[in-house]
Amino acid sequence: MITLSEPGTVFSKLDLSQPYQQLRVDDDTAKVLTVNTHKGLFRDRGLPFGINAAPGLFQKFMEILLAEISEIKIYLYIMIRGKDKEEHDDRLCRVLEKLEKAEVSVKKEKCEIESEITFLGYRLAADGIRPTEERIKAIKEAPKPTNKQELQAFLGMINYYNRFLRNKAAKAEPLHRLLDKEGKWHWNDQQERAFIELKDLLKSDCGEG
Repeated sequence: MITLSEPGTVFSKLDLSQPYQQLRVDDDTAKVLTVNTHKGLFRDRGLPFGINAAPGLFQKFMEILLAEISEIKIYLYIMIRGKDKEEHDDRLCRVLEKLEKAEVSVKKEKCEIESEITFLGYRLAADGIRPTEERIKAIKEAPKPTNKQELQAFLGMINYYNRFLRNKAAKAEPLHRLLDKEGKWHWNDQQERAFIELKDLLKSDCGEG
């Protein structure tokens, strides 16, 4: 969930270039990561994609690296917020200095500095944090679930925006009952009503927060 201590008027988003590959590995780890190619053995010196631990390792590395800088969020890219241009630019410069010292590069052409941005499914602007229109549309147009797996996927989309949904737990209760391990799938008027009300709840509350 995205949270900020106060609204911002200037935001930037830094897109990191091949983030995992920028984490260097030691010699012992490099040996383990050696792969056989048609041109011989290839020893990767950077943390490659496909390693299960890579996301967690990269996230921890970045959080430690930028721990002293407030009002930023990290997830493969970096979001920086400022209540005004001066505060934003100061934080941006500090972040870039830290990245440069750590030899972490960004994709300049994909970086943004705007009065509002989208980040992890949220729209961030001076008037607060809201779900993006694209995510709201996807939820509103989600088809009626026909099995437990599809219901879990729908509830996952809804739960991502819990902060905007008043009385969500009560309205979703008939749907959660369908997920009981011993329960059988039975979609009736009660589930249909809960399904529609949850969609309407997001529509009516999406401006909060």
